[in-house]
Amino acid sequence: MKFGMMYLFSEYGNIPQAQVFKEFLEEVELAEELGFDSIWLPEHHFTVYGMLGDTLTMAAAIAQRTKRIKIGTAVVLLPLQHPVRVAEQAALVDCLSEGRLLLGVGRAYQPGEFAGFGENPDNSRDMFFESMDILMKCFSGERFSHKGDFWQVEDVQLYPSPVQDPHPPIYMAAVSPPSYKLAAEHGLSILRGPRFTSMDLVKSQFAEYSKYMKAAGRDPMAIDQPLLMQTFVAESDGEAKNIAEKHAMWYHELLQSVLPGAPGKKIHKGYEIYDTVREKHAKVTYDQLADWGSAFGTPEHVAERIITYAEEANTNHWMAEMKFGGMNHEDTMRSMRLFAEEVIPRVNDALGKDAAA
Repeated sequence: MKFGMMYLFSEYGNIPQAQVFKEFLEEVELAEELGFDSIWLPEHHFTVYGMLGDTLTMAAAIAQRTKRIKIGTAVVLLPLQHPVRVAEQAALVDCLSEGRLLLGVGRAYQPGEFAGFGENPDNSRDMFFESMDILMKCFSGERFSHKGDFWQVEDVQLYPSPVQDPHPPIYMAAVSPPSYKLAAEHGLSILRGPRFTSMDLVKSQFAEYSKYMKAAGRDPMAIDQPLLMQTFVAESDGEAKNIAEKHAMWYHELLQSVLPGAPGKKIHKGYEIYDTVREKHAKVTYDQLADWGSAFGTPEHVAERIITYAEEANTNHWMAEMKFGGMNHEDTMRSMRLFAEEVIPRVNDALGKDAAA
């Protein structure tokens, strides 16, 4: 099992915004010191739900502050930018980090982000698929041209070449069969974030992806399969609730406001699942979150939750979102230390015994 940290950069908006990124970089350095395997960065726009609009610029900054930890994007929103530029930036980050980039990509889902860039969500699936095609051509090492429905590329070759050959590992945010099929065709890992989602649904979605992978002659568990979950560790369940509850509830309330189906947010074709998610989140309580779909509590409790997902949901890379909903710097670092010192050894010991058995 690998252990990473995912940051959403969701903040109340009551501290200087530059401070958010200063504290983040301090936490990244601590994560490397504590032995975490990866740091993951999102792309979001126009709201305090997620204040990082440029993942690959931040990835370059991390590359210069660290030596070992992998740097992942979860995710670069391909329909909102030119895919050749994404390939160029990714290759540069891979060079600067000496081959530590993990390139996660997705199609975007927030209506406000599409509107802000003047794009139509109805086109997002086709744009994503075409962008993936161009991205893979860029990473082929060959000179190419492309004439598509959304992008025209004339006689280009990628410079610099990435350190990782033929390119950094690519991950796809995927929640539907067409995306699972595309990921399987390219042998890509999928990124999952089952917030307040039943284990049965998590398992059935991975089974669908696995079906396509096996049809393509690939073993889905032979590659990295990350899973994102809000995670907070404290000395007692009571302390965890006292600290995490206000942040978790603020986050889930804010999430509802940016999803398709929220007031003023149209539900475009292909995004119906997000309205279902929004309706579920509108009713969620902290106790329900603590019971499922998150990992809040003592080291023992958090370790048990991770072991369950490893065994039942086929994840081999836990992406812990430890700083969420305006969580402060000090509480985040305490949780990080407890996780590294007490959760990781428990999980590795339990999974190692299971493997031996």
